[in-house]
Amino acid sequence: MSRSGARWTRPEDVRAALQREWSSGRLLAARVPACCFPEGLRAPPTTQFPLRLPLRGPNAGELGTRFDDVRAWVAAHESARHYRVDTMQRATRSLGRQTLPVAAWVDSEDVALDMVGRRKDAAVFDALVARTPEQFRWFAAVHPLTVLDVGQEWPAVLGVAEWVRHHRRPDVYVRQVDLPGVHTKVVERHRRTIATLVDDGRPRAGLGTLRAFEQAYGFRSRPARVRFRALDPASAPVPGLVDVTLPVEELAGLTPPVRHVVVVENEISMLAFPELAGGLAIWGAGNQAPELLAAIPWLRDVDLHYWGDVDTHGFAILDRIRAVLPHVRSLLMDRATLLDHQQRWSRENEQTRRDLTHLTDAEAEVYGGLCSGAWGDQVRLEQELVRYSAVQAAAATVGQATECPRC
Repeated sequence: MSRSGARWTRPEDVRAALQREWSSGRLLAARVPACCFPEGLRAPPTTQFPLRLPLRGPNAGELGTRFDDVRAWVAAHESARHYRVDTMQRATRSLGRQTLPVAAWVDSEDVALDMVGRRKDAAVFDALVARTPEQFRWFAAVHPLTVLDVGQEWPAVLGVAEWVRHHRRPDVYVRQVDLPGVHTKVVERHRRTIATLVDDGRPRAGLGTLRAFEQAYGFRSRPARVRFRALDPASAPVPGLVDVTLPVEELAGLTPPVRHVVVVENEISMLAFPELAGGLAIWGAGNQAPELLAAIPWLRDVDLHYWGDVDTHGFAILDRIRAVLPHVRSLLMDRATLLDHQQRWSRENEQTRRDLTHLTDAEAEVYGGLCSGAWGDQVRLEQELVRYSAVQAAAATVGQATECPRC
């Protein structure tokens, strides 16, 4: 078919139009029985039958010059099994009056479902709607494809939503919600759907994790844990133990005889950090470090350092830590360390380029140079590639520091 003929509506284009009705949810929404919608929500648009779909066909010039193509196009629509066509007559000088299809009529939803191969899915949806309490039936009308996607877990999702509506701020773990088919993984997978059901179609923002859902609706969360290593056994937070992982609340409640703390982003770098009198190394574990450290009050009274990758994300973490612990100092994140390890540079796949207002002038200079490509495109120095002799020298300078709040 020529370029102009490609614009003619073909039988497969009719099916594509019905597929769009399915993908929008309008086909399924029409199957939901009448229900009450929460205040502020409107009933969604539904596909109405019989459905008329206009057909775009040949223009006057093409009728005379492409008669064989036109005849094949007309025959394709006239022989279509699932829809009927409206026609109209067009007059031409050379061929006289010609009868052409102008619209396709799909008479029922069942016919439309057959055309897009979704009859079984619709039956599954009907069964799920039948198991939906009336107060939640509006969700099936507004989000029908979500109901179908949740599938066999839909009754469990409904059960959790109803339970949460009757147990505000329950102060239990999700695991303790004892309902048929309900477990933590169900809640984690469908937390946004549950929130929409609970909040009558207006779920709160920021539910990107199960922990965020738990906090939003008053469940207990798995305690955040901190791994640390005593760099001096004599000042270990837990006497007799060097490498320890504790809930952050328990670590916060200790009063260890520690003078120097180094927060290290990489786990192996933390385990390999040199011994240091009165020292402690904490595994920062990336982006969660600022929140974990802010919850440990005695860190405000020690000589505190942060050692992260020399890249834009490393400086972003440092910036966030300094926002809550202003006395923190960077370690091995300076210009000299970066330039001394040029042969070990790698590429930071995706840089952060936001303003970091808590960096020192020297740190900001390095951060700016990384963002601007002063030393190459998206340069980074991962901390595990810093020579160990440089780490030992840096640890020695930490041990000599006397500028800490309680020293």
